[in-house]
Amino acid sequence: MQTPQGLLDFLVYLAPSLLVFFTAWFLVKRFLQRESALKMLELNASRQKEMMPLRLQAYERLTLYLERISPNMILISQYEHGLTVEQFQIRLIEMIRSEFEHNLVQQIYISVPLWTIIRNSKEELIRQINVAAADIPPNAPAHELSKRLFDNLLKLEDFPTQKALAILKNEVAQLF
Repeated sequence: MQTPQGLLDFLVYLAPSLLVFFTAWFLVKRFLQRESALKMLELNASRQKEMMPLRLQAYERLTLYLERISPNMILISQYEHGLTVEQFQIRLIEMIRSEFEHNLVQQIYISVPLWTIIRNSKEELIRQINVAAADIPPNAPAHELSKRLFDNLLKLEDFPTQKALAILKNEVAQLF
């Protein structure tokens, strides 16, 4: 079976056209993909530029939170003459939880591991307050709770808030 000459001529003329078409199509496709990737990089850079101040503000607020609930600060700021151990315990725990709830939204700007550490730090401090209060009569003066809490915390290597602060500072340092 022979191929007609017209079909052969058609294929000879069609082959270069198809080659040019596929080459152009490939180059245009590659160009558009590259342009799309560049646009995505620009968009990400723009987002980072907008998010950086928000992230830094979250780190600042969480630093302030950890400083406020650190045992040496919270015991001084919440102490009031005439309070009993039970009243002081309730006041301390309410303050820690209230401050935590006030800063809850900051978790969207920081890493999940750091947020977990901050949350665990809060829970550990509350646990330490409850342990210290359990050893003292509820109607004893509040300074007894302060003394017992410090004695218990000094047995630990670091206060829970100090560990969290160190990790927070490390994460901020990695941003720069």
